[in-house]
Amino acid sequence: MKPSISIITIGVDDLERAFTFYRALFDLSDEQIAPGEDHVAFFFDDNFSFVLFPREQIAQTAGKDAAIAGTPGFVLSHQAGSSDEVDDILRQVLIAGGAIIMDGTQSEWGYSAYFEDSEGNVWELMAQPPAN
Repeated sequence: MKPSISIITIGVDDLERAFTFYRALFDLSDEQIAPGEDHVAFFFDDNFSFVLFPREQIAQTAGKDAAIAGTPGFVLSHQAGSSDEVDDILRQVLIAGGAIIMDGTQSEWGYSAYFEDSEGNVWELMAQPPAN
C-alpha cells in the first residue's frame, strides 16, 4: 500500500468555534468551504480536504469512548517555506483564537513551533534549514 491521504478529519467539541478559528487561519475562498449540519469541510485542491466533525460523533462512529480535548493522538504538521513564515503563522494563530505551545525554535532539523487550535488539536509548523 502506498498511503495517499486525501482527507483529514479532526474531532472538535465546539464546531462553530473551530470553524471560526480555521476560517480565520486558512486563506480560502467561500467556494472552498462547505459547512454542513454536523461538519465543516475545507477544500484545498482536488486531492485534499480538511474536515471538522464533532469529537463525540467520531468516537460514537468508531465505537470508542470520547477523546479528551488537548490529548492528541496525532500531530498535524505544516511545512512552511521559511522561519519568517512560521512566525507569521503563529501570529495568525493568536489572532484566530488559538494558543502557542512552543515558539519558533531553531535546531539542527530546521525551525519549528507548535500551536493548538481552538479545540486543543496540536499542530507543528516547520521550515527546513536553508541549503548550504
